[in-house]
Amino acid sequence: MKKNPPDNHLSQIKIPVSQLTLGMYVTELDRSWLVSPFVFHGFFLSIDEHIAIVQAHCEFVIVDRSRIFEIEIKSLQQEQLRQLVYPVMPSKNSSFFTEINQAGAIFKQLNTLVEGLFKRIEQKQTLELLEAEKVIALLVASIIKTPDTFLWLTQWKSSNNYTIQHTVNTCVLSLVLGRHIGLSVVRLKELGLCGLLFDMGKGLVPEKILNKPGKLAGKEIQIMKYHTVLGLKILKKSPGKIPLSVISVAYSHHERVDGKGYPRGIGWDKLTLATRIVAIADMYDALTSDRSYRQECSHENAIEIMQQKSGNHLDFALMTKFVECLGFYPPGTLVQLSNDDVAIVVDSHYEEPLRPNIILLLGADKQTKKQKLIVLADRDKDIGGEIYTIKQSVSEKACGLKRSEIKLADVSYYNSQNK
Repeated sequence: MKKNPPDNHLSQIKIPVSQLTLGMYVTELDRSWLVSPFVFHGFFLSIDEHIAIVQAHCEFVIVDRSRIFEIEIKSLQQEQLRQLVYPVMPSKNSSFFTEINQAGAIFKQLNTLVEGLFKRIEQKQTLELLEAEKVIALLVASIIKTPDTFLWLTQWKSSNNYTIQHTVNTCVLSLVLGRHIGLSVVRLKELGLCGLLFDMGKGLVPEKILNKPGKLAGKEIQIMKYHTVLGLKILKKSPGKIPLSVISVAYSHHERVDGKGYPRGIGWDKLTLATRIVAIADMYDALTSDRSYRQECSHENAIEIMQQKSGNHLDFALMTKFVECLGFYPPGTLVQLSNDDVAIVVDSHYEEPLRPNIILLLGADKQTKKQKLIVLADRDKDIGGEIYTIKQSVSEKACGLKRSEIKLADVSYYNSQNK
């Protein structure tokens, strides 16, 4: 169904799709986003294929003239964007329920490992990476089968020791993105080490600054920024051969693609692929984590903020893939359904991102219901005969649920419901 998008903002204009050019930012379509192939509202036109897709589905759109993505039309960069934005989707070789128990055990090992690494740094000891390499190998093997279990586990956030939790989640999110763009097992293992060790410099930042219940100011900001240099020094001193790519990420993960980051102010052409991946994972987990000085962002809000930084702060092509691999409702997201029941997402679908697999938890009255696996892509119907549809994501506070207290049944229980 077509609609007439608003064109009352001075910076926003309605144009026919025949006039679209590279670098424009599309804010509205001439129809509902739900009947379009676009997962998120608003996007830059960075390559020719983006324009072709819009032209195939719309007659006119609203573009924001104040948001122009500066693109260098060089054949090499154009081809790199094309390869990252449109590869073959990696298939899942296992299911959420088959892998969740083993994934939980690996996730626990990863948390213990990170805690031990930071303790060694605090005690001025060098890092031993043999155990780290073993755990990363297990993590990579599990994420290759299906990323859904670990995306689910990264949602289980607590107020205890943010630095450890953030390091673990950044490592996992980096690997999920690396898997999605088709990195080899060898490169994924190296990327895993990058995500594991990128923030080790924070182990030498004073506790009162690291966990200050408020925004940093003055010299505190400079001390915090210096953690990138400290990370470089720690990894260089560690015995064994830590890959240069790992050291580079620790030193450069706060650089920006436009060259306005720190500590060196270097741009896209000097930042490794691993650095650009970890920078995205780092920002996403930071935004979606609750801190003493600010409330956590929802998945949707975090992605919107990051998309605004895409092309200047973050790598545009990688950000596009990150949005794609997480989906509209990542595993672990609490959602309100069309009938006001509450459920939690367990599996995502690349083909139908608005229709993941969910577990029903609460009724419209917010009372506990018998858990039920609902495959939204199958157009299952509720008791009133209406097709289950997700209305919106909801916070733990809004629905009175804590993810950490949700106990899933065995897979056989859910399978028996569909017999």
